[in-house]
Amino acid sequence: MSLIAQPTDWKTEPMPDETDCLDVHRIFSSEEFERMRAGLIPREMEDKWFIYYDNNTLNIHRSWTGHHIYKIITQPLGDNTYAVTRVIVNRNKAQYNQQNNAYDVSLLNYLIDRLLLGKAVPFPTPTDISKEDSAIYKHSMVGYATPNATDTAGNEPEQINAGDRLGGCLAGGAIGDAIGSFYEGRSNIEKINLEIANDITDDTQLTMATCESIIESGQVSAASIAHHMLLWYNKRKLSGLGASTLKALRDLQVGAHWALSGRSGEYAAGNGAAMRIAPLAFFINPQTDRTLIRDVCNITHKNDEAYAGCLAVLYSLHYIIRDRWLPGISLLQLITPQLPDTSVRDNLLKLQANSSLSIREAASLVGTSGHVIESVPFSIFAANKIRENNFEDVLTEIILCGGDTDTNASIAGQIMGTFIGLSNFSREVSGMFTNIKECVYILETAYKLSGMLKEQ
Repeated sequence: MSLIAQPTDWKTEPMPDETDCLDVHRIFSSEEFERMRAGLIPREMEDKWFIYYDNNTLNIHRSWTGHHIYKIITQPLGDNTYAVTRVIVNRNKAQYNQQNNAYDVSLLNYLIDRLLLGKAVPFPTPTDISKEDSAIYKHSMVGYATPNATDTAGNEPEQINAGDRLGGCLAGGAIGDAIGSFYEGRSNIEKINLEIANDITDDTQLTMATCESIIESGQVSAASIAHHMLLWYNKRKLSGLGASTLKALRDLQVGAHWALSGRSGEYAAGNGAAMRIAPLAFFINPQTDRTLIRDVCNITHKNDEAYAGCLAVLYSLHYIIRDRWLPGISLLQLITPQLPDTSVRDNLLKLQANSSLSIREAASLVGTSGHVIESVPFSIFAANKIRENNFEDVLTEIILCGGDTDTNASIAGQIMGTFIGLSNFSREVSGMFTNIKECVYILETAYKLSGMLKEQ
């Protein structure tokens, strides 16, 4: 297949006799027109559309059936721009069941802006689709809406809304967990196969339990989070639990109050609280809600280092969500002034002072074990590399360093996914996500939480 989509690159059907015209008035620059002219060739089953330009017409087909849904006729103007002169839409009910012209205008504009021009624009959900069904509907229409060309390494993603960042956070963390868990405990890892994914483990499972708590209670509540963690435990849906988390869940199971469950002291300095804390970043402020953050941490880990690890992860996400992580500034430089005097902060400062280190050199400097003073600084340092490397390369380097590979890759994946945004995932990263059997559930949960963000 050529770089520019051709009519022969995909199975297509002709436009049927039953058609209508849409009222679309758009003018594109020469640069935009060149991107549109390149079209879109599906590379995986999640790519729902095949688009090609031929004879002054942009043709948009459903990839699975080949049905011709839209035909956009363009005309060059004298100022090196291009105008839409006519739009024809399929109205054969056996091929396309949408019959609302106004909605088709919105959907067509989305397909052009998102799939061809790579813009971060919201998906237009029909008014008769409930909030509960909106994620499934979007997935059926556009999959993961992967643009024709997405390049996050060395480039700044366009403005990304909080819902898209939240989806990226959950999906990125799940990818790191599922792939990292396959290599956990192995020594002398020489090569990583990113197409091999284990089932998700407690990193993602407890993150999702936290999400379910927020959805049900409408807020961040330590008591509710503990309750949902216990529900997952009682249903035997948790795997790979660390000692502190396991003790807390057993305490809760026999009736202990969440504030009294789990371990304390030096044996509670693992990364088990930091690995599940990410969803809070979208609903609270780490500067003003520290008591609540400590409460959520204390369910399983009553330790100052564990709490500092949670803060470090939340501040990393906080600055990304609020677009305060600007080019030329290290993420470590932003978060270290906000942390209490702990070994977590000391290791972050150590890495900040050696920012030119590779990920493997950073691993040698601070360690990669499940001890929070190693795991969290290492994961954040690795995630900071997303500005100069792509998601896949950073993930590979993290896992090659060994240690607590699933949690380290999951925390870094949450941060990188938040930075990129779900709709900006490359085809490779989207494919890694679809290899996870819980991907649809994670996606649906992300959209439910996104709806709550809009209501705030």
